[in-house]
Formats: sequence, structure tokens, C-alpha cells
Amino acid sequence: MNVIVCIKQVPDVDDIKWTKENNLDRSNMLSKINPYDEYALDFAVRLKSKFKEAKVIAISMGPKQAQDILNYALAKGADRAILLSDKAFAGSDTLATAKILAAAIKKYCPDFSLILTGQMAVDGDTQQVPLSLAQLLKIPELTNVFEIRNADKNQAIVSLKLASVVNIYEIVTPCILALNHQCEQSYIPKIDDYIRAQNIPIEEYSLHDIGLDKNEVGVIGSPTMVYRAYRPETVKDTKEIKEDYAKRILDFLLKVDNK
Repeated sequence: MNVIVCIKQVPDVDDIKWTKENNLDRSNMLSKINPYDEYALDFAVRLKSKFKEAKVIAISMGPKQAQDILNYALAKGADRAILLSDKAFAGSDTLATAKILAAAIKKYCPDFSLILTGQMAVDGDTQQVPLSLAQLLKIPELTNVFEIRNADKNQAIVSLKLASVVNIYEIVTPCILALNHQCEQSYIPKIDDYIRAQNIPIEEYSLHDIGLDKNEVGVIGSPTMVYRAYRPETVKDTKEIKEDYAKRILDFLLKVDNK
């Protein structure tokens, strides 16, 4: 059973810069693995430990520095790592990104049983890539997955959590599952894990390799246009208390309670 995990390198939220096209400028940002994608990676590694024949393939689209999170994925237990990197990919929206991932999966790892993703990316929060990828690959998909109870080459049994309600679903495989919950125990790689990961080459493929046209990707192939991007401002009405702290705070709380 082959399990593909789509992971994304996201910027540190305190170090965000923008291009003139209102896209994130990732060239000199401090970056890390998207937290929700790490949830998916953890679940994949746990499936691998449960089913000895399972293989985990981590795949990411991004610039060369995305190798960092792929090395991290290998250290956590992935067996293969694929980087989709090309200048033509820059500025791809969710649809173009899904096309790139779908083309690479069809060509380089078609015999999969599961594709795991995070529910969202913290730098965009569109939640559109898993759905678009499922449509392009013509396979079923479930979002807000809380737990993977069982999975094999024929079906997966998962728990979905919406608000306080947990539902259990049975879904045929191959399928896509978007994880919205962290494993109880997330494996932290050790030095030996990173040493082992160094011996696994990261496969790198370009636009030409995956067989797409340049008009299908990047800014040209993206129907989404970002009209404006800005950092929201928070205005706080604060008062400094220098004496009679307890009385002043109590008076304030009583006034709020009486409203």
C-alpha cells in the first residue's frame, strides 16, 4: 500500500513579504512545514508502522528550499521524496497547483492507495487543493478527517469531526483524505533519522518532466486573481492602572456585568 502525503513549505507568519502581483514572496522568507500537512505526515507514518508493506511518498511543489521539509519528511519516516520545482510554477493558484500535483502523481507514483493532505495551509486557508486534486484524479475525497481507523487497498474507515459531532465513514480507495487533527503522538526525528534521510535522494521534476504546458501553470494558468493583500490591524482600547488596582478592576467588571 502506497501512501502519498502532499506537504507544503509555508512562511513564518511574522516574516511575510509580497510581490507586485500580490503573491507571497517566498525567496528570502523563514519557512517551515505547514502544520496541517505535518498532521497528515504523522498519520502516514503511523499507517506505515501498522501495515509493514506500506510505503510513504512525500511530495511538495515549491522552490529549491522546499527540500528542507522533504528532508524532514524523510527523517520522520517517509520512504520517497518528490520535489516539483520550476520557475514556471511561480504564482500558481490552487487550481494550477492541483494540476501540477495530479500530473506528477499520475506519472511518478500512480499505484497509490491513499493521498493524505492537511485540511488547509496557514498561508492561504483556501482548503481548495485537496478537492481540486480529487476531481483531477477522479477519486473520492473526505475533509476534516479526525482519525484514520483502518485502511487498505480496498477501503478506508475514518472519523470526521465537525463541531462536537464525530461521524464515521467508509470510503473506497484510492482516495484523498484531508487531515484536520494532530496525532496523539507526533514523532520527533532524531539525529540517526536525519543521517538515514541523507542517503535517500530527493527526486526533482520540472514542468517538462510532468508533461504540462506552461499556459496551464503559474500566473498565466491561474484563474484566481488576488485583488488586494494586507496585514489586518488590531486596535485595542487600553487603560493603564497605577493605583487602587483591585478596586478599579472590580468596578470595571461590575460595570460590564450590569450591561
